[in-house]
Amino acid sequence: MDVTRAIYAAAHVGNPQNLWRRLKFGREEFLQRLITTLMVGGDPPAWNVPRPPSVQGVAFLRLLDALAHGEEPAADEDPWPSPDVFVDEYLLPKIDPSSPNGWPDWAVLWPDRAWVIELKTEPGSHRADQLPYYLLLAAAAHPNCRVDLTYVTGPLNKPAPSVDAGQRYSHLQWKEVLPLIEEVWGSDQRHEVVAYVDAVRTVIENLTLLRPSEQRAAVLGLHPGDLTTPLPVQDLRTATESKGLGAGGDRSAASRTASADSLVELARATAADGRQRGVGAVSPTDLEWLRDAARAVIGALPAHDATRLVLPWLWKGDRTTGRALTPEGEEFGYELRFSRYKTVQIQR
Repeated sequence: MDVTRAIYAAAHVGNPQNLWRRLKFGREEFLQRLITTLMVGGDPPAWNVPRPPSVQGVAFLRLLDALAHGEEPAADEDPWPSPDVFVDEYLLPKIDPSSPNGWPDWAVLWPDRAWVIELKTEPGSHRADQLPYYLLLAAAAHPNCRVDLTYVTGPLNKPAPSVDAGQRYSHLQWKEVLPLIEEVWGSDQRHEVVAYVDAVRTVIENLTLLRPSEQRAAVLGLHPGDLTTPLPVQDLRTATESKGLGAGGDRSAASRTASADSLVELARATAADGRQRGVGAVSPTDLEWLRDAARAVIGALPAHDATRLVLPWLWKGDRTTGRALTPEGEEFGYELRFSRYKTVQIQR
């Protein structure tokens, strides 16, 4: 087995179906992880961790840049400059302490350019304020760079955000992106690459034909009843196909309450026995929302409640030698943790 094949096998036990089965992605997250894996040569990075794209990844980004901006160099011109790094789930720090962070799906970075890419498969995931907010945060995070924002969606007709000097916006559809993926990886006959490209093609070609739950069932060979099986508290995840609050499609009040109540149950268990507990999610926006929701509920408990000694916090794998407690933490390097302290951590 060659090195790249070993990396694909180690990452997702050899096939993308196992990836979707293990992590219960929505369709958006699944497609993003498939292409990310291809772009970095089989070893998908943790969230917000810079990685150099592979040779094929650079070729894909060059074609995508030309499609978005029409700037593919002619044969007698300087070659397209390879980016310094590629980042999956890129943290754009908030400017206002009361506002959320920005988490665009991809960022491609050069010394003088920041290219932010947001991916959508579901029309309901679109949120009018998300793209302007990403432009605002990207300009603040990269004040000396040109900022480009590319929006990749299924069929969707929405107004373009306003752009300032030194900024560009482009809107592409997945049906335009698929030929680029096939051009770069279509002739690669390695079994693992073929499986990933086939999965990407299947998702994109069925965006307007199958609902997300139907597509997941078809790919995984599930029966309809399997789609509504409740998730245990210890394995809490978003059951909707959108990315959730702050990432396209606000959760309903009922689902927010259910999530907060379930999280407090974990906090109470940690308060009782002192054991750390973890909760995974398939987007960093979801994790930050879950953390904030748990802190709000714990902070409202009576002062004598022992659960007030528990702090929900975000565990990041690149800052510790410890191991993840959830499959999502293992995959993405982020998870929500509950830890008990000797004093109250959340002040009213």
